[in-house]
Amino acid sequence: MKSLFAEVVFTRLHARFTILACSLIAAVLGLLGPFFQKEFIDQLTGTDSRLHFFQFDHTLAYILGAFFCILLAQAFTQLTNFLSVREALYMQKVFAKRLYDKTLNLRVDTMSGRPVGEIVSLYATDVQGATVFLDQTLPAGASMLFPLILAPFAISLLFDVPLWPTIAVMLAISCLNTFMAFRQSRFFFNFKQLAAERIGLVNEWIQNIRTIRILSWTHYFEKNIFAKRVVETRNRVSMVTNGQMMNSIATSITFFLNAVALASLVFYSKHQVTSGELLALLWIVGVFLTRPFRQMPWFFTFGFDSWTSLRRLEDYFSTRNNTTADSSENTPVEGQDTYALQVRGLNLTVSQRRILRNVSLDVAHGEFVAVVGEVGAGKSMLLLSLLKETGARFESYYLTGKNTEQISVDEVRSHFAYVPQEGFIMNATLRENVAFIYDIEAERDSMVEESLRLAQFDLSTERVEKGLNTEIGERGVNLSGGQRQRVGLARVHYHEAPIMLLDDCLSAVDVDTEQKLFEQLLLGAWADRTRILVTHRLSALNRVDRILFMEEGQIIDSGTFEELLARSEKFRAYTTSVAKEAAGKKAEAAHV
Repeated sequence: MKSLFAEVVFTRLHARFTILACSLIAAVLGLLGPFFQKEFIDQLTGTDSRLHFFQFDHTLAYILGAFFCILLAQAFTQLTNFLSVREALYMQKVFAKRLYDKTLNLRVDTMSGRPVGEIVSLYATDVQGATVFLDQTLPAGASMLFPLILAPFAISLLFDVPLWPTIAVMLAISCLNTFMAFRQSRFFFNFKQLAAERIGLVNEWIQNIRTIRILSWTHYFEKNIFAKRVVETRNRVSMVTNGQMMNSIATSITFFLNAVALASLVFYSKHQVTSGELLALLWIVGVFLTRPFRQMPWFFTFGFDSWTSLRRLEDYFSTRNNTTADSSENTPVEGQDTYALQVRGLNLTVSQRRILRNVSLDVAHGEFVAVVGEVGAGKSMLLLSLLKETGARFESYYLTGKNTEQISVDEVRSHFAYVPQEGFIMNATLRENVAFIYDIEAERDSMVEESLRLAQFDLSTERVEKGLNTEIGERGVNLSGGQRQRVGLARVHYHEAPIMLLDDCLSAVDVDTEQKLFEQLLLGAWADRTRILVTHRLSALNRVDRILFMEEGQIIDSGTFEELLARSEKFRAYTTSVAKEAAGKKAEAAHV
């Protein structure tokens, strides 16, 4: 992958050269001002100066020349800053789009190792930090570099003194500034890292606040957040202290340089210094070089800071979806239109752990299939793999006769509706949550209400005082688990996908509601759709067409409920354990 630093430097190269050219012009014009002033003073005092770059008959011409040179120098400096900011905004747009695309395309098994706080920090801090090289380091470096190169030669030419004293002082100052800036960049890096960690802790705290409060863990979570904040504050204090020291050194540098320049003039000048030359010297050292030396520590600081952001973004962009090189001995099949989906040789390995092993299945159009097995058998990962949301490898995978290797991931997912156990609820109205569209037209209310009715979400009895206009709240905090699941079912009914992937989406509803959902939705309105239901409820198993029984990532048996009970000892043991667990939960609830 092309380094982001090279991309920042060489993208739109003509614009980078334009910025450098404007800065060079500003430096040249800034040096011409003192020469015009020298000529004005020398002419005013009648002094015959050694050097005459400009000859005018009127004294006012020198004043106007100095004024316009300094004015134009400031104008080109501002133009440099404007062009730099514009380029930075362009690169921010490029990086933000790439970060968006990368995050969107990373699968769930890959993202499990990336905390939400890190992603937020990359968007909020590092996209802008990576382009600091353009809007801060590049203009600051150019406006610092050109004056520092030109000024010693101007002093040597004007006063006929050697270059080495001025250059030696500049090198010493540069080394000191580099050291201070490197320290500051470390503080900046720690600041961003600590902020990302704190955001991750706060995000986890907010998302689980109800559970944390119920379990009386609030103090422990907040203690971690406060401890991280203390470390962050100490780092910030050190950062501010080091920054103030840098400013103090930068402010006093010009006085020291003045002394060195005057000493060079006294000891090395071979001619009598005129009043104009002395004014020009003080202007070059005391005014012209003030800004470059003040910018020098921040040039290095922002440069190092931008580098750390570029490295953090590169690290994220280099993340690859997990893949597995597993192979299967099954023979590939040609897709047949009579099947909604056909899978051969599905294998999935995550973090060197085998999750799915040589899974093969055929599901006909309109078939209702249940997937059962102990916790950790791979049921949910099977559904996510069908959505191409994991790093699973398929020997072959066909949807309605189409080879999924020859179509895009978006087209694969367009065949499916997916209902997870913890349904996604956005901070919007009930209407918008069902339609999954913001600001949906009221004309579609009849479709939304019909979807809710089939999902057993009765607007007249549920806690939704404002009907479809009820604000649900972020992550569905105003709904129970069963209500969130039913809103998820209503949503997939509204969007009418041909294949339904239902991941234990009835676990939070009561028995009566489950009965109605089967009669009116799963076996009613969805009778002609293909349904794959992951479930732990035995009551659902005699209502499906076929059961896939999984163990340790494999489908070890398949058939109707009666067939599996009759022939599979493992299936009988599984149903017995599920029944005992359900009875225990029922007894515990009755006791409470």
